[in-house]
Amino acid sequence: MVRSFGRRGFASAIATIALVFSPTPSTRAAPATAKPSSIPARTCDVTRYGAKGTRVFLDTEAFQRAIDDCARKGGGTVLVPRGEYLIGPIFLKSNIDLHLAQWSELVGITDEAPYKVTDVTKAYVTNADWIALINIADAQNVSITGGGRIDGQGQSWWDRWRAQARKNMKGGGTNRPRLVHAARSRNLNFDGVGLYNSPSFHLVVKDSEDIRVNGMRFVALAHSPNTDAIDPIDVRNMTITNNVFDVGDDVVAIKSMKRNPARPDAAVENIVIRGNKGFAGRGICIGSETIGGVRNVLVEDNDLTGSMYGIRIKTPPGRGGLVQDIVFRNNRMTDVETPMVFSGYYEGAGYDETAVAAQLAAKGGFVLGHQIYPADTDAQQPYQAGSTPWIRNVRVEGLRAVGADRAGIVVGVPERPIEGLVFKDVRVESRRGLLIRNAEVDARGLRVRATGGKALIEENGATGRR
Repeated sequence: MVRSFGRRGFASAIATIALVFSPTPSTRAAPATAKPSSIPARTCDVTRYGAKGTRVFLDTEAFQRAIDDCARKGGGTVLVPRGEYLIGPIFLKSNIDLHLAQWSELVGITDEAPYKVTDVTKAYVTNADWIALINIADAQNVSITGGGRIDGQGQSWWDRWRAQARKNMKGGGTNRPRLVHAARSRNLNFDGVGLYNSPSFHLVVKDSEDIRVNGMRFVALAHSPNTDAIDPIDVRNMTITNNVFDVGDDVVAIKSMKRNPARPDAAVENIVIRGNKGFAGRGICIGSETIGGVRNVLVEDNDLTGSMYGIRIKTPPGRGGLVQDIVFRNNRMTDVETPMVFSGYYEGAGYDETAVAAQLAAKGGFVLGHQIYPADTDAQQPYQAGSTPWIRNVRVEGLRAVGADRAGIVVGVPERPIEGLVFKDVRVESRRGLLIRNAEVDARGLRVRATGGKALIEENGATGRR
């Protein structure tokens, strides 16, 4: 089965956000639900198409034969029985469920050449000139399900990245393949499978709608570079529920890369992130790119332990846009270094972070989590739609955080301060307090117990109620 959402499936989630921003919310909407639609009752077992599952023989062609044959017959389940299958890039089609049986594993090859885009595979390009290990494009009713896992063997890719970073004395970017990539598609379902050790981002869904990610596992070493778990890019109607995250970068990074004339107010909308558990990683994020706008996001009832960040909106000048109607509700954090970051700045400190930090400190700025924040005397720039960060109507409710280093930062840009950030029933225990700059904040419902100084550190442009 795949899950199909449609507009009605997300009505309750959007009603929840609408009620939060209503002056007198009196009821709570029911959780978003997904309505199932049928995948044909046909099974195409990859071993019947020649797959060996020994991790010695390359099984790419057998997998693709099974997918193509199943699609030609109208769709069905492409079954991967128990075994270890060494594969290069494969391409899923409409009405296909790639089902990984318990104890099955797909292992991505580490040769670069098969991941390079060609004239035949250009519809599947992910970034630069790469395709992913598992590719979906211009399709509908596609799912990846089961109890198995997919391993990208990322270590060799990460080592190459570090060698390049040392050579250039700066970060190497994300010029590497993704693990799973879907583009311009509808009714996508990812359920139960583990995604491990991607060369870069694990699951990227772009220019798509009606998406469900449930009960997945996303795992990569904490020091692995740019291994985001989920990147929803220019998407609509998506639920991310009951997953486990333990990765080297963002747990979720919602992005709007471009403006959409059909949706001028928000290219990204209607996303629910609920009931997940996170460990290593850099938090549940909106940004860094928000060019086309983001609205109607609900982040609720998640547990984060030991991560660098908790909840974040990070959008820099030049790649910023309007982020609005965002709710963070009843999330719990333990030993998260910085539970909250809402910022109109996002610039990496570079390879020599110690020297950069010293230079910034001399001017009144600082570095937090490898990112640069200038002094509160930063000059105001002209406002530009689809470029200047603009964050408004954000609510943080019922947050509990203990063991933090810094409670958080709220740092807007002077030309467009953060508007309407409201804290309600928020409790944070930290060493340092919450920094507020260029932001309108209602902090009457915020309690910060800072052992090392002031609970609220107010700088230039901090307004609102305390």
